[in-house]
Amino acid sequence: MYSASSGDERLDRRYAWAEAALKDGDPQAAIDILDQTLAENYGFTAAWHLYGLAQEALGHNEEAATAWRQCLDLDPNDHVGAKLDLARIGALPAEQATSENFSGALFDGYAERFDSHLVGTLQYQAPALLKEALARFCAQIGRPLRFETAYDLGCGTGLMGEAIRAEVGFLAGCDLSPRMIAKAQAKTREGGSPLYDKLATAGLTAFLASRPDTSADLVIAADVFVYLGDLAPCFHQSARVLKAGGLFAFTVQSHDGEGIAVGQDRRFAHAEDWVREALVEAGLKPVLVEPQSTRIDRGQPVPGLLVIAERR
Repeated sequence: MYSASSGDERLDRRYAWAEAALKDGDPQAAIDILDQTLAENYGFTAAWHLYGLAQEALGHNEEAATAWRQCLDLDPNDHVGAKLDLARIGALPAEQATSENFSGALFDGYAERFDSHLVGTLQYQAPALLKEALARFCAQIGRPLRFETAYDLGCGTGLMGEAIRAEVGFLAGCDLSPRMIAKAQAKTREGGSPLYDKLATAGLTAFLASRPDTSADLVIAADVFVYLGDLAPCFHQSARVLKAGGLFAFTVQSHDGEGIAVGQDRRFAHAEDWVREALVEAGLKPVLVEPQSTRIDRGQPVPGLLVIAERR
C-alpha cells in the first residue's frame, strides 16, 4: 500500500521544510534538505517527487527526470503522478503518461470541497455547456432531447448527472474515486429516488468494456479527458456501446500544437485534429466541434473544445 509518509516523523518534518522552501522560491534549499532526507531513506517516494520539482525549478530537467523515474521504480503504480511530470518536460510521450492511481487519490482528497471549488472558484460550466450543445444539436436535426440510457464517464460527485437527469431514462456513472462515487450516491432527484440508477468505482474504459454492445443512447464525459492521455481506447469502447444514432458528448482541454500534450497544470490537452481523427477511426462522426472554455484557472479561461459525435 502506497503512503506519502516516510514512516519517520523526523524525515517527514524535513520533507515539509523542503516543500516550504520550494514554495518560498528557494529550490536549492529544498534540494539540500532532500539530499539529507533521501540519504537516510532512499525509498521515500514523495521526497523523490519533490526533489524532481526542485531540480526543474533550477532548470535542471535531466536531474528532474532522473528523480521522477526513481519515483516510478519505487512505486510503479505512480501515486504521485511522476509520469505526468515526465511528459510535461518532454521526457515521456504524453500518450503514456496517464496515471489512474494518481487521479483516483487526487479526487478522493478533493471530494468534500469538489462542488463548491469547481463551481465557485473555477467557474466550472461543462455540464451546462454540454446540455445546451446537445439541445442545440437535437433541435437542429429534429430529434427530441431524450436518451433512454446514458453513461456518465468520470461522473465525480454527479454534477453532469444533475444537469442531464431529466432528459435520461436510465443513468449510469463511473469514477475512479470511491469518495466521489459516495457523494454521487448520496444525491437524489425530485421525488427522492437516487440521482444515478447505477454507479461503479472504475476507470472510464474499464467501465465501458463492462457494458453490453449497443446499450446506450448517450455517452457523456464532462471535463474528465483532461486526466487521460490516449483517448482512442475510450473512443472505441464508446462507439461499441452506443446504438446507431447514439451520441458521444464531451469536453477536452485543447492546445495549438499537434497531438497530445501535458501542460504545466499536469492536465492533458488534445489538439482538435487529433480528436477528430481519433473519433473517425473509432467509427464516430464529429457533428459539433467548437472552441469552449469550461473553467477559469489563475484568472484565465482554459482553452478547450466541446464535442458531439454520432454513432453511424
